[in-house]
Amino acid sequence: MLGRRRARTVTSDEIADAAVQVLGAEGPMAVTRRRLAEALGMQEQDLHVDLDEALAAAYRTLSVAESARVKREVLANPSPVEQMRALLAVLATPPDDNSDAFRIEAWALSRTNPALREAVCASATAWHDLVAAVIRRGARSGQFIQADADEVAAHVISLVEGINSYQVIGYRSDFDRMRLLVRVLRAELGMAWGVDLAEALT
Repeated sequence: MLGRRRARTVTSDEIADAAVQVLGAEGPMAVTRRRLAEALGMQEQDLHVDLDEALAAAYRTLSVAESARVKREVLANPSPVEQMRALLAVLATPPDDNSDAFRIEAWALSRTNPALREAVCASATAWHDLVAAVIRRGARSGQFIQADADEVAAHVISLVEGINSYQVIGYRSDFDRMRLLVRVLRAELGMAWGVDLAEALT
C-alpha cells in the first residue's frame, strides 16, 4: 500500500468556479474534463463531473451576470429615450474580447447538450425581454409610436446577432452597427420624441 497516490477531492463549488473561469477565458469548447482537471490541479481520472451540466451552469452564471449588469446600466436612466440610447450603445459596440465567438460556439454545442440549450435560450430571452421592455415603456409614455414590442425586439436582436456572426469570421466587418440599428428603430418606432434618432443618440 506504500506509495499509493491519494486523489485530491474537490467540491462542486470548486468545479463550478473552474468551469466559469475556463469558459470565460477560453470558450465553451475548452470546458473539457482534461482542462477542468488541470485548472483544479488534479488528475483527469480523478475528476468526476457531468461536463454537459458543468458547461451549462457556467454559461448561465456568466450570461446572467452580463444581462443583469446591462439591465442596471440601462434602467439607471430616467426616460425610455435615454434607456434606448444606453441600450443601443451596448448593442452597437463590438466586444474587445472573444465573447461573440464563444456565444456562437455555445449555440452550436447546445444542439446536443439540452442543459446548455436551456441556458442559451434563457440568456437570449433575457436580452429580448430587456429590449422589448424599453420599447413598451417608450410607447406608453408617447415617446415611441405604438408597435409590436416583441417583433421590434426580435428584429433588433437578430440584426445584432447577424452582424456579430459576420464579424467573428471577418465578413463585412465594416458594417456600422449603430447606423443599422438606428435605421431599424427609425422605421419601427418613428421619431415620437421630436428629433431625428441619430441626433438623439449623439
